[in-house]
Amino acid sequence: MTAPDDPDEKLMMRTAQGNHESMEALLRRHATPLLTFLYRLVGNRALAEELFQEAFLAVWAKRSTYRYPKPFKPWLYAIALNKVREYFRRHRLDTISLSEEQAEHLGEHAVKEPDHAAMDAEDAQIIAQAVARLPLQQRTVLVLRIWDGLSYGEIAEVLGKEEATVRSTMHHGLAAIRRILAPRMAT
Repeated sequence: MTAPDDPDEKLMMRTAQGNHESMEALLRRHATPLLTFLYRLVGNRALAEELFQEAFLAVWAKRSTYRYPKPFKPWLYAIALNKVREYFRRHRLDTISLSEEQAEHLGEHAVKEPDHAAMDAEDAQIIAQAVARLPLQQRTVLVLRIWDGLSYGEIAEVLGKEEATVRSTMHHGLAAIRRILAPRMAT
């Protein structure tokens, strides 16, 4: 029996034993954040949805390799990131281009003051376009840290890197964002 407040790791342990109900609970719980993560990496809703489906199919296919109590979220994001990497390898892409509408969606956040909406949307678009210009590794670290709130340790697990490497990648990614945004900030 799957309880709504069961930790991800217990749900995945049951999924590893073939429990479909636990897999469905994980899918429901992680659908929005994982789809958003993928969208932020690839900049295309349809592609993000395709990669999302591939990631959860891989979770089911690789369920026997999960070792309880290994944290589930970094394991899931590592699988999703591998799907993105596979896609980029097949299509020889490392950066993405965003339409104005896609960039606005990437930077969505609640706006309480209507008179600030236009400025906030423009700022979000500029930042999303700057992030989209980063190499995949830097883009991934920034998205996981800033938007998904993963710790440096969790990101290191996702990427299969040392935490110091992740921190360095974050530093270089933020520096690149500053360089990209510097001409706009000077005006």
